[in-house]
Amino acid sequence: MARRKNEYLFAPQREKRSHLGAWLVVLALLAALAATVWLTNRGVNQKLSLETEKVHVMGLDKAFEGFTVLHISDLHGSGLADDLSQWKSLLNGKNYHAVVLSGDMVGRDGDDEPLLTLIHNLNTLREGVPIYFIAGDEDPEPVLSTARGTPKVLASWVEDAQKAGAIYLDAPVSQTVGKKTVWFSPEYLYDVDVDGLIGALTSQQQSMEAQGTQYEAEGGAAYRALGYRIEAYQRTQQALKEMTDTDLQIAVNHVPMETSYIRESIEWADQEKIFNFRNISLLLCGHYCGGQWRLPGGGAIYVPEKGWFPSDDGIRGMQRINSLNQYISPGIGASDDYPMKGRLFNKPTVTLITFTARLQ
Repeated sequence: MARRKNEYLFAPQREKRSHLGAWLVVLALLAALAATVWLTNRGVNQKLSLETEKVHVMGLDKAFEGFTVLHISDLHGSGLADDLSQWKSLLNGKNYHAVVLSGDMVGRDGDDEPLLTLIHNLNTLREGVPIYFIAGDEDPEPVLSTARGTPKVLASWVEDAQKAGAIYLDAPVSQTVGKKTVWFSPEYLYDVDVDGLIGALTSQQQSMEAQGTQYEAEGGAAYRALGYRIEAYQRTQQALKEMTDTDLQIAVNHVPMETSYIRESIEWADQEKIFNFRNISLLLCGHYCGGQWRLPGGGAIYVPEKGWFPSDDGIRGMQRINSLNQYISPGIGASDDYPMKGRLFNKPTVTLITFTARLQ
């Protein structure tokens, strides 16, 4: 009887050991799964991906058939900019006529070295191909309108990119294709009364001069920024005079346009003007980083402005909205706006976009 009693007393201990062992196995499996996910994702994030898209434009002039843009967005200081061999492998043998960087190429920390390295590498790969860029919402302000202890108007990262050979889009810029012309423009200019704005800003400038504001620290910075804006709008004014109805218009904006905004802008476009929203053949954007964290083989998990598990439509890829094509780049780096840092199952991607009149 004593032996049976002792065996009974020790039975629960063996059960506890059994439960503990099961939990250790579960924890080990979870750790192995986490390590596998981390290693897999690390491999995904260290390799650039190239996508190709076609823009179908009815009545496209033959001169623009095959015109191709390399679209890059949201670098956010990623070290992938440094890997020249990977860029060579990615773009070797690929034909493109322009490069567009659609914002957040620097990011909030203000370190422009990755951007400058990328510009250098792109120039090394295809010398003479123009590189256009705009600022994103996480980039440092491109125009200095407050006192910074310098008489400069443009931020150092913009000036550095210009010195490296890139073109800052603060007004429409033309590119000759055969005997025709392509215009690259910041999207916001399509919603501006350029002549009226020049007049209003000039009056403001004269008022500041009358008050001697330009000689103050803060006032001087604002005065210089105002002068820069007037000069940029004057360049826009001249570009609008040079545009013809046979030119191709490409607009660039960092944040994608909502479908309702695009439809209203097309509906209310002043068709008497050549430079109007209806005449945009391609709008290039970025901003969402493809959703940043994605399910394997699935869509985005969360996008701050879109909520949980949003559709890819409006976050990445090509959209056809009425007569306008909007392409949203999946990007390369990771935005600080997301609560989840880094990219998860989301390949860093650049895109070759080719114009064609063919529908197949």
